Amino acid sequence: MKEERHTIGELAKLSGVSVRRIRFYSDSGLLPPATRTFSNYRVYSAEDVARLDLIRALRDIGLGLAVIRKILSRRLSLTDVLTMRLRALEAEIASQRRVAAVLRATLKSPDPTETDLRRLWTVTTLSNAQFRLLVERFYDEVAGGAQMDDAWKRQMIEASTPELPDDPTPAQIDAWAELTAIITDESYMAEMRANAGAMWTAEFDPAAYAEAANRTLAKVRAAMDDGARPDSASAAAIAREWLELSAHAMKRAPDRAFLDWHLDQYRKHHARSIRYQQLLAILRGDDAGGPAGSEWHWINEAMRPLLALPE
Repeated sequence: MKEERHTIGELAKLSGVSVRRIRFYSDSGLLPPATRTFSNYRVYSAEDVARLDLIRALRDIGLGLAVIRKILSRRLSLTDVLTMRLRALEAEIASQRRVAAVLRATLKSPDPTETDLRRLWTVTTLSNAQFRLLVERFYDEVAGGAQMDDAWKRQMIEASTPELPDDPTPAQIDAWAELTAIITDESYMAEMRANAGAMWTAEFDPAAYAEAANRTLAKVRAAMDDGARPDSASAAAIAREWLELSAHAMKRAPDRAFLDWHLDQYRKHHARSIRYQQLLAILRGDDAGGPAGSEWHWINEAMRPLLALPE
């Protein structure tokens, strides 16, 4: 049986693709004609019809000619390419939904301000992946000059990296923008770097410190559940134990100087740390008015009466 052949005009009618476009694909090497007539007219086979359908489908989903050429030459798996394209489209759709949410929130104001425009810019230009890079940069800067454990740093990055929902609320949009401002604040980075340098010395034992912190926080939560106040005798006992355990982890004496250091760190960093946790809670959809950081507030309040004890 003779194989069916088509001129370029017939192929255009069969496929709905213009002659000009078919000629372009042919000249680009994507759709070389099966043969040519003695008059040098292009002639296409039934296989070329299917090939043109594939090219058109791949173009319709946004693939470039270079990628299509690799697929047709079997240098790229069609499954892999379509999977990558799907992920890219899903990310693009999520980004557009975020833009729409910000626009809706901005348009609720009868007279948008420059602050609204900055918020719009922040949310529309900073993806979740890009935000993670900012968090990683923040901790790289904080760890600069300090002997910070890599595992500890990775744990902090994971705990500090937020996710902006695909369709965020106005509160989540504001939280995203505020978090961006915090981790890109150069003065805050410098302050945290100095703190890390003082803490992460050669003598510091991060595992012992983490164990001490987890043990203390568990006792604080139990005391809070029992209604114990920070100025109670039971609170003082927990505070003394925390002072001793943390001092041991840092190879320091649990004396007045170390107590002053603890309280000074709390005074300097607690408000910003709590605010960060509240903003993360907003992005997760949790109640922002919850007890974020209340355990640390309790234990530091419990440590204050120790200042009155004899040195």
